[in-house]
Amino acid sequence: MSPPPPEDRTAQGVVKPEPDPLITLKVLDQEGRRAFHTMRMSDKLQGVMDAYYKKVPDVTYGSGTFMFDGSIRLRGFKTPAELDLEDGDEIDFFGPMLGGGWDDGA
Repeated sequence: MSPPPPEDRTAQGVVKPEPDPLITLKVLDQEGRRAFHTMRMSDKLQGVMDAYYKKVPDVTYGSGTFMFDGSIRLRGFKTPAELDLEDGDEIDFFGPMLGGGWDDGA
């Protein structure tokens, strides 16, 4: 017996999964440099981080912090879907910070 034609498959309970949507994220650093990266919602955020370091060669790999919405620190093992990121969202990159120590006035 041959398989049912494609139009009959949904009637038999076979449903195609929805494709994983693509989003484009923008990384903006303190120098005003921008890097865009398109990825799937299920891809690890490490991909956008690696793309930034590759596109901005004068920044040492792993030297900064990626933040979203001013308070969410991005981790490479997370996905855009886990953080509810949307197409066109902006990620801020902060390079290494020096100083900021406390001075007791002595």
